[in-house]
Amino acid sequence: MLYNSSGSLILDKTVTPSFSLVNGGWYFIAGVIEPNNKKFTYVLGDRDSGEVFISDVLTFTGDLNTSCTADLIMGMHADTYYYAGGFDDWFLDCDSDMTAADLAEYFLSSLCANAGDMSENVDGLTEPGAVTLRATDGVYPESGQLTTIPALCALSGSGRVSVTSEYTAGVNAISLVETSTSQDLVDWSAWQSIGTSGELQSPNQKYIRFRITLTTTDTSKTPKVTDIQLHDIPKAPYERLGFARPVILNKDNAWEAVLENAFDIIVTSEVNGADTLEFKLPFQDAKRLSLDNEKQVQIVNDVYRIRTVTDDKTSDGRVVTTVYAEAAFYDLAFSEVKETISFNADTADVPMAHALAGTDWAVGTVNVTSKRTWECNEKNALAVLRQTQVIHGGDLIFDCANRLVHLLTFSGNDNGVLFCYRKNMKSIQRVVDTRSLVTRLYAYGKDGMTFASINGGKDYVQDTSYTDEIRISTLDCSNFTNPYQMLEYTQNKLEEYAHPRISYVLSAMDLSVLTGYEHEAWALGDIVTVDDKDLKLSVKTRVVRRQYNLQEPWNTVLELSTTLRELGDSSAQWDKAADVLASTDVIDRQEVKDLVPFNHLRNSRGDSGLAYWVNSGFEVDATNGVSGTASFKAEGEFGMTKSMMQIIYPANRSSYTFSAQIASENLKKGPAGQSRR
Repeated sequence: MLYNSSGSLILDKTVTPSFSLVNGGWYFIAGVIEPNNKKFTYVLGDRDSGEVFISDVLTFTGDLNTSCTADLIMGMHADTYYYAGGFDDWFLDCDSDMTAADLAEYFLSSLCANAGDMSENVDGLTEPGAVTLRATDGVYPESGQLTTIPALCALSGSGRVSVTSEYTAGVNAISLVETSTSQDLVDWSAWQSIGTSGELQSPNQKYIRFRITLTTTDTSKTPKVTDIQLHDIPKAPYERLGFARPVILNKDNAWEAVLENAFDIIVTSEVNGADTLEFKLPFQDAKRLSLDNEKQVQIVNDVYRIRTVTDDKTSDGRVVTTVYAEAAFYDLAFSEVKETISFNADTADVPMAHALAGTDWAVGTVNVTSKRTWECNEKNALAVLRQTQVIHGGDLIFDCANRLVHLLTFSGNDNGVLFCYRKNMKSIQRVVDTRSLVTRLYAYGKDGMTFASINGGKDYVQDTSYTDEIRISTLDCSNFTNPYQMLEYTQNKLEEYAHPRISYVLSAMDLSVLTGYEHEAWALGDIVTVDDKDLKLSVKTRVVRRQYNLQEPWNTVLELSTTLRELGDSSAQWDKAADVLASTDVIDRQEVKDLVPFNHLRNSRGDSGLAYWVNSGFEVDATNGVSGTASFKAEGEFGMTKSMMQIIYPANRSSYTFSAQIASENLKKGPAGQSRR
């Protein structure tokens, strides 16, 4: 009812809601008065069912009494009846732009929020700006669930949820974060947990609500939620490598800057190996200020972390900034120290879960089915993952964007891509390499274990199908505790070592960046065909390494091989060496990556006497071996130098590390303090 200044009714109409009001029910009742337009609308909401009724727009004539100062009485009906109930809350706004639809949305938004409900186990009233478990006489419940009001969602890309909380580790926690989304605040998707890194798993709709589970094992203490945020992670500005540019991310993993003027952008990646990014930017570029160490850089769907930023002034006066970044998974090398653990006939997902425990990464797809019994001594997460791949086989794939690690039997595809001269191949080099050829392979497991007892008394395996020459090396199987599995593993390795390694290096063009050539796409790990009539070559092989030039996709270098790069000349092995050198800062990261754990020395144990060695003064000790039965020995003589030398060609690295176990006895000082024996 509405009255004018004389007290006369100017609106006296009754409406019938779409639902019935019952005793004991809770309802939202509102009205929108538009004095200038002379309109009135009722809004009614049922808290039990969530149903909303918006009346037809009612009209009136005359003017409201704008100078009225009478008391506002809630619940009065005509002159005689007052509402016999209670009001939970009420509001009056005399200068509002809210419409009836806005009020209906307000009501629907309020339905799911429970932090102010005294019957719930969570409390959003006692401490301003925080939600805790609700205490009764100083005692908190063991758990409670906070449900929030809806917030706008409608993401432009993917979503990431962050929850700020206070808790005591091992006592209480925010144990679960779930989301649900809706297009109309009526129909909601099922509750779904967020990903391990906060990734939104619910469908992208207009509205989102959160459900947070608070738990405690000490009922005198409570965890506390202080903030919930939804970050909009826009879709990557580039969908493929060709012509992409680096994108700097902020601390919330949202775009901060797209480096359109970056040049010499090279992504270098290997199967089971390195994954790095390098690029340059003019020093005077306004976005140079966004380049800080440890910031993240996105290239399409891959994420890298900046490690070095170098500013150079050239002879012509130009100043250029060079950036080197490593894939985000490199940070797993700095995880908490891993304890030694034994695995007993376990599949690869078990040691992978051990590796990723305590990190913000999770195990993804693992379809490698081999079971292995071994002892893991690696001290960081990345080293454990690498060792797991070495022992179980397969391709280790790091999904940096979603913080997932996969181990697949084969990570590539065979899409029929052909590389041939004057089409998409500018040059080719074929290398047939026997420098690492081995025909007899010894293996020693934990505590010197061998497989001789199950291998006819031989602690080695042999394959002379390529050459009758006996070329000996030793395989480090110190993680193995099962001789049967160690024998299988050694046989598999010898299959690779006993034949020449054939590799191809191509200067190639990525034609897939051109319209109409999308079918020519290839990726790291793919099977491709190389055809060259002059070399009489037509072979299927695998992309095991690539140096992709994003700015000039036609200047990309590929390395193809019929075998994986697992002989120790791949930087995939650097993390194990990093464990050994964790306490020193004398050797930098690049030097550690170049360590070669595979033994390329021939007859390194003295099994074949002094064969392959250029010797001056040494002899073979047939009884005091370390990894075998024999060793090399020299008797010291004052003023004389004794030496052994062997020339090897282990790989195309710039530096190498040599290690040996050395023992001495009966040392005596000579003149000037020099050792003489």
